[in-house]
Amino acid sequence: MSESPPHTDDDIRSYVASCPITPEFARRIVGLMDLPWDDPEVADRAMLGLGWRDEGEVPMDECRFVTDLGHFVHGDYCLYMPFAHFYDVGGELWPEDGWGREPGWSSRKDADRADFDACVGGAVDRFAEVLGPPEADVRTEGTTLSTGPYSWRYAAWRRSGNVLVVGQTLEPFSYHQDEEAVVFIRDLPEGTPLPDAAAFPGFLTW
Repeated sequence: MSESPPHTDDDIRSYVASCPITPEFARRIVGLMDLPWDDPEVADRAMLGLGWRDEGEVPMDECRFVTDLGHFVHGDYCLYMPFAHFYDVGGELWPEDGWGREPGWSSRKDADRADFDACVGGAVDRFAEVLGPPEADVRTEGTTLSTGPYSWRYAAWRRSGNVLVVGQTLEPFSYHQDEEAVVFIRDLPEGTPLPDAAAFPGFLTW
């Protein structure tokens, strides 16, 4: 019986998977900015009221809710919701495109960083239609210790003592091999400065 040929770099292809941020969905997310995010029970009731599935119905460990469109929501005292992933498929570590098969998600083979960045730009536009221009719209230079070689964008809005951020970071479930774009909400007391670009990756934690 012959052995399978070894995997090569030619087998590995880049993908971008996304779950949509529609105008209506953005409006519903903006409504969550008014919640007291230091009280998980209040936040839970609000998200259940949107028709999101909670524990016992979610397909991933550490996932708090799944939205009606298919986003996975994490965090006890915040909302951490990925809406796009930039990753490789092929070889032995990730032989199949898992994200592209998740309900509500679609993926593109041979997508590049421009495609990933376009997902972020589209989400920023959706929230700007509701909240107006962001208070901060910054990019890392791809040379800092906190972001490594990555050039990422962050847009942030404040309301009701909270902050909503659309930004890019490393994806934790891949042991930081892949990247993801997220919508993030947490409390931020009035007068507290927003992070600079290099500090945003550490700010987006759940």
